[in-house]
Amino acid sequence: MMRSYLLNYFVLVALISSSTFAFDVFKVITPNKPDVHDENIMAVVVKVDTNVTDLLSITTDENLTYTLDIIGNKEYYCKNIPIHLGDNEVYIKAYQGDKLLKEYKQNVYYTSKVYKQFKYPPLKFEYNYFHKEKNEKECAKCHDMSVNEVKGVAFEDVRKSNCYTCHKPIGYKKHAHAPTVNWLCTSCHNGTVGKYNRFDVHKSKYTVADPIGTVCLTCHKKTKKKWAKERFKHEPVDSGRCNKCHNPHGSDEINYLRRPEFDLCTSCHKDKINGSHIIRTYSKKIHPVRGKKDPTRKDRELSCVSCHEPHASNSPSFIRAKTVMGLCSKCHEK
Repeated sequence: MMRSYLLNYFVLVALISSSTFAFDVFKVITPNKPDVHDENIMAVVVKVDTNVTDLLSITTDENLTYTLDIIGNKEYYCKNIPIHLGDNEVYIKAYQGDKLLKEYKQNVYYTSKVYKQFKYPPLKFEYNYFHKEKNEKECAKCHDMSVNEVKGVAFEDVRKSNCYTCHKPIGYKKHAHAPTVNWLCTSCHNGTVGKYNRFDVHKSKYTVADPIGTVCLTCHKKTKKKWAKERFKHEPVDSGRCNKCHNPHGSDEINYLRRPEFDLCTSCHKDKINGSHIIRTYSKKIHPVRGKKDPTRKDRELSCVSCHEPHASNSPSFIRAKTVMGLCSKCHEK
C-alpha cells in the first residue's frame, strides 16, 4: 500500500515538474500582447531558463530568423527585428540541442499615418508602453535604466547614452533628426500627453504629446513665427500633427518625410495624381506632375511641392507665388 502511494506521489511530482518545465522554459517580456507600433523596428525581450535552453530563435512571417545562443547564466536576451506594415506574426522558440522545448507566437501591428489601409489597427491591437516599472526592473539586471542625458547637450560619444544600446536602429536612416543623432531623447519623450492621446497619461514616463506640434515648435521657433503670418495652413500644420508627414526620428527621404514627396501628398490627395487639376498647355497635354526634373529646385524631381507650399501660404491652394501666372512663369519664362 505504501509502495503504491509512493509510486503515485512520484508520478504526480513528475507531472507537475514536466508542466512547470514547459511553462518556465522562457518568459516573453515583450511582445506579450497584440501591440501597435509606429516604427518598423520592434524589440523582442525574453527571459530564458538557462538550465534547459541552449538556443533561442525568433522568426517573422517574412521568414527572417534570428538565432541567439544561450551564454552561461545570462537570463535575458534582447533583439531588435524589422516588421512590415500591417499585421505581423512573430514566433519565438527555445531549443535544447535539436529538441524544441517551447514555442510562442504573438501578433503585432505596424501602423502608418500615410497608408490609409494601415492607419487604423484592428481592435485586438493596442498601444502597450514598454517603459513601465515592472519591465524596467527586468531590464535593470543588464542595463542602466536611468536617463543620463543633459538637456540640450549632445553626447560626444552617442554610445554613452543609456538609450543607445536598445534603440540604436532608429538612427540608421539616411536623414536623421537632430535629437535622434545626438540621442537627446527626452527633448521630445518627456512624458506629456495631448488632446489626441490624453488617455495615455501616466502610462509611461516617455510619452510624447499628440498633437506633437507643441513639442516640435519649441525648437523650430522661426518656423512658428513664419507660419503665424500665413493666411492658409495645411491641415497637418493647422492640427499640429507634424508627424503625419514627417518621421520625427529620421527617414531615408529628404526632410524626414514618411514617403517620397509625390507619394506622400497623393496618399491624401488621390484626385491630383494625374495632374488634370493643372492648367493645360497649348498642346492640350496634361501637365506632368512627376518623372521630370524640377526647374526651380536643383537636382530634385518634379512633384507637388514644386508648385505648392506644403505647410502654409498667403496664396490659395498654397501655391508658391502670389498668382497662378506668377507660378507658371517660374518655369515657363516665355
